[in-house]
Amino acid sequence: MKFLHPSPKSSARGVTILRVVFGALIMVHGIQKLMAGHAAFAASVAAMGVQKPEIVAWLVIAGELGLGLLLVLGALTRVAGFLAAIMFAGIWFVTEAGKPLLTDRAGVTAELLIIYAAISVAFIFLGPGALSLDRKLARQPAGSRR
Repeated sequence: MKFLHPSPKSSARGVTILRVVFGALIMVHGIQKLMAGHAAFAASVAAMGVQKPEIVAWLVIAGELGLGLLLVLGALTRVAGFLAAIMFAGIWFVTEAGKPLLTDRAGVTAELLIIYAAISVAFIFLGPGALSLDRKLARQPAGSRR
């Protein structure tokens, strides 16, 4: 029954898998927006009544690409988790605030945004996991960093 009491090493590996997959998924969202064109995404942001939609569209694209990449690499993981949580909370606020959580449709309103925000917050506490740039840099003696 060893699987009921995972070792710290296996838990760290699990966090790494979650971090890499989550970061890659965030990046895919940014890549899709970038490939569709900034103008198209900015138009959909403007249709939501957002002020300065061109700037907000670039911020979301850059956030999804940049924060996703940081998470995939395990670089500044806790900071990336914090900023991603703010980004997803902001997206939720703009797109879903005021809507009922449960409706007659299957599922929960904006469940993907809720999950993404929760996972982002979890990385603030979990850190990067086993394989990451954060861990690699932390193991180097202070004088050997270039």
